[in-house]
Amino acid sequence: MSHSKRTASGATKGSSTSKRARTTCTDPDCTDGSCPDCADGAIHLDPAVLSLPASELLDLAEHEDRTLSDRSIVTSLYEHALSKCTAPELRARALLRLAEYVGYADYASQAIEAADSCVIKGRARVLRVCLDPNNWVDPNVESSARVDGVDELAKGLKEIESGLSGAEKDVVLDSVVALMGRVDAHELCAPLCHRLTDTALSVSYAALGWTESADPESEPTDPSEHAELAQAASAAAVRWSQSATECSVPGTRIESRLHPILTYLAKQTNSSEACKLRAQIMLVLSSALDDDDAALRAFDSAVESLLLAHKISPNDEDVVRQLADLDIDISTV
Repeated sequence: MSHSKRTASGATKGSSTSKRARTTCTDPDCTDGSCPDCADGAIHLDPAVLSLPASELLDLAEHEDRTLSDRSIVTSLYEHALSKCTAPELRARALLRLAEYVGYADYASQAIEAADSCVIKGRARVLRVCLDPNNWVDPNVESSARVDGVDELAKGLKEIESGLSGAEKDVVLDSVVALMGRVDAHELCAPLCHRLTDTALSVSYAALGWTESADPESEPTDPSEHAELAQAASAAAVRWSQSATECSVPGTRIESRLHPILTYLAKQTNSSEACKLRAQIMLVLSSALDDDDAALRAFDSAVESLLLAHKISPNDEDVVRQLADLDIDISTV
């Protein structure tokens, strides 16, 4: 590993957990060849961190993972946590986290063997399928309409849905984020992307008490206390809608499936991000709906959402670019 000077303090400076993980040397510009923290190119975690019990060390690794800390530090934390885990379920959790973080199928296989949890087993099975290069998009090869390992995928997704039935919303959120992490880690083939995002939507809907409906009068329950899960579900909905069109799902089916999401996003009139997500879905619908009038209404609604996003965040270059791509002159609005 190339390493001029890497310390755990570079993960999230100022956070109490990062300070606990610091190495002895904290000078990012250290040039002392005799410095033990800099000379061997390794990550040296604070002894106080290494002395933590396995469960606390794993909790710390997960925290640093969520806060997007330095990858080498997070990997080292997970590895040290795993080396301390003796209880089967805790070891299975550590194996899954490390497998998902570094993308290593062997760890996923070990997690399946060690786990009693349906969710851990399911996520590990899904990971193994997603790590198969045959399921990645190759620009030089025509994409396959079939997922390699489709039976394992189906089993894994079923285990995830079963294991999350009735689970706390933060537990559901963790798996939704993990599923979307797999979608983002590689350019997966459309059928695989569609299956992952569909499961992310299903478990989110169940946790939020949302029900699919094509009835325009149907309203999803208010998720104000669980906005993070609703936002994660909305991001999943965008990817689901895009993969749905690649998988030739009818526009009316896309519209019905995403009714709760669209209703939720339409109410987030003070959130630029929500407006952008809604616009992306409506643009997909504008090309997927067969009825010309319905498609035009979807397009106009997408433009309205982008204009609202621009009003909320006028310096958002992404919104400006999208409006320009749609030939909308914001200077006349």
